[in-house]
Amino acid sequence: MKFKSHHKVTLTFGFLVAVVLFGLYFYLDKTLQFSQVPANAVHLEKFFWFAIFACVILICVLNFLVSLMITKPIERISNIAQAIARGDFSKKAFLAQGGEIDDLAKAVDFMSQEISARIKQASAGKSRLEAVFLSMIEGVMVVNQDGKIILINETLKKILHVERQVQGRKPLEVIRNIEVQEIVDRVLVLSKGVQDLEMSFFLPEEKILRIHASPVLLDGQIDGAVLVFHDITDFRRLETIRKDFVTNVSHEFRTPVANIKGYAETLLEGALNDQEHAVDFLKIIYSESGRLAQLVDDLLELARHESGRPRLDFQPCSIVKILEGVLNGLSIQAKQYDVKMVLEISQEIALVKVDEFAVVQLLFNLVENAIKYNQRGGQVIISATNQDAFIEVVVSDNGLGIPADDLPRIFERFYRVDKAHSREIGGTGLGLSIVKHIVQSHGGKISVDSQLGQGSIFRFTLPKA
Repeated sequence: MKFKSHHKVTLTFGFLVAVVLFGLYFYLDKTLQFSQVPANAVHLEKFFWFAIFACVILICVLNFLVSLMITKPIERISNIAQAIARGDFSKKAFLAQGGEIDDLAKAVDFMSQEISARIKQASAGKSRLEAVFLSMIEGVMVVNQDGKIILINETLKKILHVERQVQGRKPLEVIRNIEVQEIVDRVLVLSKGVQDLEMSFFLPEEKILRIHASPVLLDGQIDGAVLVFHDITDFRRLETIRKDFVTNVSHEFRTPVANIKGYAETLLEGALNDQEHAVDFLKIIYSESGRLAQLVDDLLELARHESGRPRLDFQPCSIVKILEGVLNGLSIQAKQYDVKMVLEISQEIALVKVDEFAVVQLLFNLVENAIKYNQRGGQVIISATNQDAFIEVVVSDNGLGIPADDLPRIFERFYRVDKAHSREIGGTGLGLSIVKHIVQSHGGKISVDSQLGQGSIFRFTLPKA
């Protein structure tokens, strides 16, 4: 509103009144021929018209001043209201002059304070929601009623490897998965309500996501949808490992138990009197029971390490003496397989801070595997070198080797490259899994390089004392 126009109207009105009065005066002067009236009457008449004209001018001036006094505060309040509308709450309208205008100014100031407080509350709430939205470990996508993306958090971008701008695009344009678009359409177009779906993505590695889609309602109408993506890849992988573990354990126990039971039944049915065969049967029963005991021991050892609470006593030890002890303990087995063991130490090796029993078990597993999976006349070389804060130990052989496809899974529980050969030599399939956990519990790393038919090289590190 432009209050200056009111002043102009007031001045214009006063000017018009003055013009009309002057015109009326000259008209009466000519019509009534004031010149023929006595001089006193003429002077009285002129004084009368002059008084009227002066009153009109005075009224116009007073009206202008009064309107100026009223419109100036209102104009100021109007400017402050416009500033509030622009987001500027620093100015105050209160004038402390009394009257209705001050009441209006107080009301404007109160409105300004309330709007400012509400905006701060809304801003704080928005900041909290944004913080929650961005810190969620689940991926979140929000689409409008047209099915176009409004928001997408960083977690989902990382899960789906999204790098480009996504706002205003359809989910199919961003994720390139028709099932995601279909679940959005079912919520928005078909009004199917809450939707839940599990699907696989290849990005390029496989990820399994569970998508939970819910409609956003506004005045009873669907105004958009929220999709929450739960990454359950590890959960499904663990579930698969658990199932495989139960299957493998059952199979590993079934074979020796069946052998023990079968030969025991044979002995009970009369073979006990056959001295020649009875002794062979008892040897088989003894061997299979030993296999069962070894399997149980390995399972318990693996369980301790996988629980994250292995009973380890870290003490400074000589890795060279540990290696020499392991080689001495396996010398008879090496002769049986016609495999030569060589310890190569070309420098002074620092002490390691380890659990000696665990490291002996670790080396025993690796060297024994190198002997068992070697060829007649083969060779196993064990070496140790200093590397910064660690000692690297290498166990290499020129035996059967491991196919490239099997290398990524070689440290899994019960995983065997050659199942028939493993059972023939009495392996449980848990040795390398135990080795991996022992190395990790010491803060080291383990790796393997192998070529089929040329042998394998296992490397692992242990911390220096």
